[in-house]
Amino acid sequence: MLAAVCETLLPELHRDADPGGRFTVGARSAGTTTRVEQLIASLQDPLDRLRLGLLLTGLGSAFVNVLLTGRFKSFAAMDARAREATLKSYANSALPLRRAGFQALKRLAHVAYYCWPVPGDGTTHPTWRAAGYPGPLPQPTAAVEPLPTFAPGTDAALECDVVVVGSGAGGGVVAGLLAEAGRNVVVLEKGPNPGSRDMTQVEGDMLGALYLDGGLLMTQSGSMPILAGSCLGGGTVINYTTSFPLPEETREEWVRLSGLALFGSARFEESVRRVSARLDVGTRWSTPGVRDVLLEKGCRVLGWHVDVIPRNVTECREGLECGYCTYGCRHGAKNSTARTYLADAARAGARLVVGCDARRILIERGRAVGVLADVRGRDGAVHTLTVRARAVVAGCGAVNTPALLARSGLASRSIGRGLRLHPASAVAGIFPDRVEPWTGGLQTRYSDQLADQRDGYGVKFETAPVHFALPASGFGWESPQQFRDDVSRLGNLSIVGVLLRDRDAGRVAVSRQGRPRVYYELSDFDVEHVRRGLMGAAQVLAAAGATEIFSLHTPPARARPSQPGWLERFSADMDSRGYRRCRMSYIAFHQMASASIGADPARSVVGETGEAHEVRGLYVADASAFPTSSGVNPMITIMALADHVGRAMIETW
Repeated sequence: MLAAVCETLLPELHRDADPGGRFTVGARSAGTTTRVEQLIASLQDPLDRLRLGLLLTGLGSAFVNVLLTGRFKSFAAMDARAREATLKSYANSALPLRRAGFQALKRLAHVAYYCWPVPGDGTTHPTWRAAGYPGPLPQPTAAVEPLPTFAPGTDAALECDVVVVGSGAGGGVVAGLLAEAGRNVVVLEKGPNPGSRDMTQVEGDMLGALYLDGGLLMTQSGSMPILAGSCLGGGTVINYTTSFPLPEETREEWVRLSGLALFGSARFEESVRRVSARLDVGTRWSTPGVRDVLLEKGCRVLGWHVDVIPRNVTECREGLECGYCTYGCRHGAKNSTARTYLADAARAGARLVVGCDARRILIERGRAVGVLADVRGRDGAVHTLTVRARAVVAGCGAVNTPALLARSGLASRSIGRGLRLHPASAVAGIFPDRVEPWTGGLQTRYSDQLADQRDGYGVKFETAPVHFALPASGFGWESPQQFRDDVSRLGNLSIVGVLLRDRDAGRVAVSRQGRPRVYYELSDFDVEHVRRGLMGAAQVLAAAGATEIFSLHTPPARARPSQPGWLERFSADMDSRGYRRCRMSYIAFHQMASASIGADPARSVVGETGEAHEVRGLYVADASAFPTSSGVNPMITIMALADHVGRAMIETW
């Protein structure tokens, strides 16, 4: 059944049907089914594998198919036209579960096909060549070496002053501060420790190596992929370097909601200043690539707000190489925690342990005294690591931090509640001239024109580098030919991303096996802001000179700005498709607010210093402590909060 699905989505073509030879290689020749099997096997949650198995079993049943499609045949026994019609019936079904099933199979097949070189084709792919995409670039002459790490050879026990779980924007900062203050620090990181030689720029490999759950983590409804870093340095290694401080209006809201004066205080402002200085945040290396030139042009033609994005980089290459830095900066220009705070910690004697999955926090007589973890040792086997400590810092992100707290026996009803995801979508535009959206600075321009649509909530416009993983996962589908045609025009495509500041929350729950599961759907309040944002993004692209525009719906809404009334028709087409539950593609790049900070233990998980209300010596220092969504790329806010927590620990030691 899986092979039949892959070959329907990605059929082989005869050369006379495709004289350019772009698409003659389909799923069968590319070995896509085998790759999809490997992706399914790598899914961390057994429930995800079970659901896919049930879906494929249903497609294989003539009785199920006659009920759902009127065809009394197994999917594999149908001809190509009937298979395509069956997939369309799933993609456009009134039932969210069927739409989610189609989207899961479509994402897996397209990512498996487009994100690796084709076997026998060296380091390239026919579709890459058609778009003018160079694929992985040559390795730099000078290598950036990984930080030294500790790996046990057997079950082991360590003792320290502080054990930090997670090494990203939160945990990395706390580890650096405490180690430099003379504390004995151990850092536990779930992911690997990549150097520049490990950053191959093959998208499929890098998603598997550097992203949480291989980039395959989804909300439980299947409506939104969740992308987060999972390597030494966490999200700071793979993010877009966008370094916004927390807006003043949001600080005031957080003071009101948390009951804490912290976010409006000089102390917090000093933390923002310190981390910005340590990361060399500025606009010196914010030269716009073509994507950002188009965003700026469109906004200026419309008379809308546009400004320069501050970035945490030093001596950035800015051009072709920079566009690949969502898979790690091979030149060391991105000031991730691996290059800054964790390097400080290592020099001060901290021990960094990678490939380490924290099972639970050890708690004795109401106090955190360590962490029990599974770790992959020097021999490749998984061993038990027990770390005894005087304090524990949870900095493993807004998905895994609440799961860790729940597995450890904390009972607060606020754990996992309040989750915000900054759902992001986009509108794509085709331009007459080359854009090459995989090039240029990661993000250098933004617009807040629609950032405050109601009560401080709305959308921010940003661009992002587009290789093949984003189209493979996010582009809408109406037929195999249409999808291939859209992807083949990637060299002339640019996007305007729509980043929502979501008001209404989801939650993180924990399965019986201890796995985090994310439940999240957009509310009517937030959908209205997305809708207005997508219309605005289309206007920006049209004003910048796009000749064709399409949304990320299934099927895409399309428009030609040269035609009268195009915006009204485009908006109506989007409305007819809808904005929720697998009608349109979203991605969650920013996870926040699932273990919030606050004065009231009944409504929050940690107090003003980041210490848990329930357990002494246990601190949270990541985005899960946010009271609500930040409305801006959250790295600087996470690091400022971690700076505050780390200094509070030092002051009260």
